[in-house]
Amino acid sequence: MELFLHIWTNLEYFKLLNKWFLLSTWKTDREIASFFMKNFSGEIKDDISPQYEVNFMAIRELKKRYWNEVFKKISWIYYWSDNCEFLMAHKAELEQATKLFKQFNELYPPHKVRTFTFVTPYVGDNMLSHLEESLEFLNNLKIKNPIEVVVNDLWVLNLLKKKFTRLKPVYGRLTHKLLKTPLVDTYWLDAHPAGELIKNKTSQEIEIEKEKVREWQRKFYQSSEATLPIMQSFLKKNNIERIALDYMQNRETLYDNSRYWELWLDVYYPWALVMTGRLCDTSAIENPVRWNYASDEICPRTCFRYDVFYKIKTTQYKLIQRWNAWFRSELNLDYLPESFDRHQKNRLVFAPFVTV
Repeated sequence: MELFLHIWTNLEYFKLLNKWFLLSTWKTDREIASFFMKNFSGEIKDDISPQYEVNFMAIRELKKRYWNEVFKKISWIYYWSDNCEFLMAHKAELEQATKLFKQFNELYPPHKVRTFTFVTPYVGDNMLSHLEESLEFLNNLKIKNPIEVVVNDLWVLNLLKKKFTRLKPVYGRLTHKLLKTPLVDTYWLDAHPAGELIKNKTSQEIEIEKEKVREWQRKFYQSSEATLPIMQSFLKKNNIERIALDYMQNRETLYDNSRYWELWLDVYYPWALVMTGRLCDTSAIENPVRWNYASDEICPRTCFRYDVFYKIKTTQYKLIQRWNAWFRSELNLDYLPESFDRHQKNRLVFAPFVTV
């Protein structure tokens, strides 16, 4: 297993990474907190985003599980958004990002040759031409390792297969189906067997039936689309060797490589993408007339400045919204099996903050 970074679409955050401010690896918590309060003045102390708390806790969890200097061996950089086509990089932005990536390599020399992974969302007709320009730029770069493209749209996969053949596809977490609703982990232990199963049975027998239901639920929730032979055949046909999964607690067997044929796994941590859609409520924060309307080509990128977080009954995770997507935090790495770590081709993709 190797550690990878997935950072925001805003080029300013790449610059912060090069200053090492995105990761509290050598700064104290007080210094980091003071830095964010000064540089994110739109957020007041009583209403600060839970992303900062999750960031600090996730870094500590990574150090506890692996090694104290885990961030000195960052193998790869994942860049751009997998949930919003209007955050997608135009060619000019991508050129700047590759320059910053080169600067990152110079500042923090890698233990092996790093390469660049371009993350793409689902794409409509309006933004497709911009994406093709970006893909053509990457396809023509002369570098040692092939550049990877995370695809969350089957048409983008088709473009790589037929037009940009030097780019290597990774099957993204939007196209790869996995049950991630927060209701699962909140209510799945409250089992309700069918009436016939508990009819005329004692309370002890009813509990036994409930446990059978819970066991079936656990098995179902620890499955993904890529464990199906028909999906594995599709991925093989399209020369896809790697798929993306969100890290979810209580689902150890979900990350068992033996269930995925010869596929390699990317596991995103600590923010799991719960759902996404075409409507952007975040864009209505500064302009209420945009409420419940799909974003268009004049998207103001309000999500660079705001997120919306929800107070929920359970205290096990944070639930926030950015742009058109909802994310939940998952911190406890005890549910990631050791077999995942031993697999050299697996990747733990760490996002210091939600990647928009």
